[in-house]
Amino acid sequence: MWLDCAVDTTALPRVLGDGTPLPPHDDFYRELTTRNTPLVTPEEQERLRTATILIAGCGSVGGAAVEPLVRLGCENLILAEPDGYDVANMNRQSARLQDVGRNKAAVFAERMQEINPYATCEVHDHGITAENVEDVVSRADLILDGVDVTTKAPLLHKVNLHKHAREKQKVVVSGYDIAGLQMLLIYDYGDSGVELMGGKVKLDEVEKLEPFEFLARVIPFTAIPIEIIPELERQVRGEGSGFPQLVYAANLFGVLAVRAAMDILAGRPVRKRVIVDANAVLRPRSQRPGLEASRLRALLKLNKQAKALRKGAGGGSELVH
Repeated sequence: MWLDCAVDTTALPRVLGDGTPLPPHDDFYRELTTRNTPLVTPEEQERLRTATILIAGCGSVGGAAVEPLVRLGCENLILAEPDGYDVANMNRQSARLQDVGRNKAAVFAERMQEINPYATCEVHDHGITAENVEDVVSRADLILDGVDVTTKAPLLHKVNLHKHAREKQKVVVSGYDIAGLQMLLIYDYGDSGVELMGGKVKLDEVEKLEPFEFLARVIPFTAIPIEIIPELERQVRGEGSGFPQLVYAANLFGVLAVRAAMDILAGRPVRKRVIVDANAVLRPRSQRPGLEASRLRALLKLNKQAKALRKGAGGGSELVH
């Protein structure tokens, strides 16, 4: 089931807030994007306007890219998200009190109409599923992967999304926020040498993976920030439930992914992995060497604990793969 929030011209607002009549589509778009010039070329702007972008998961990560894409000039979005907002989402997601309980993708579709009433937002309120994945992937020029990985259920859908993207030779931009860090991973499945999820996850083992082990495989050991280590220790001991997330780390995905989208749609090469740690960037230089040494010691200790638990339990996770 999906809800098409494409433009219904009979329902468009006829006047702007100042009473000015709503301009025709092309005139409105030209005015909306005029301040992009000359930083965005006419050719780039037209590609942004006509491209179809699938945003799989509209929560902390994927949701951070929706509004920037529309403001930059994207007019064709497919939004897939199965969950509604709750109060605990409001520390980092673009939700208001009146949105609590409502589907995240449907809320975004309504709000984007208030920015560009001519934009098309196709909403799949069951998220990425076995029934819709082939269709939405085949129609997308670019895929932003924000499918949740903090619980086990969505992992299969996430990997299935990548499987179909690889079959259709699409580019997938994935994001992971960890404490104050955002990691962007770009999988160009148009290159036949690019393995599924970089070879970190195999299809036949997905159902057995727990979220912690999945993250341990995908996120490099060297990228883990010091602030998250106490929580990882609890996770290794089996005491954690979910992962803490912060608004400024989640929003970094919107910043990085939208710029990556411009480059990818324009056919320019992009780095396959980008890591921005807001906490580390803002930390005084004098503190960095000591904290870095402490971080590495703590990670090595944590990895030993994970290996010991894994050996004792006959399974589990370790941080280095």
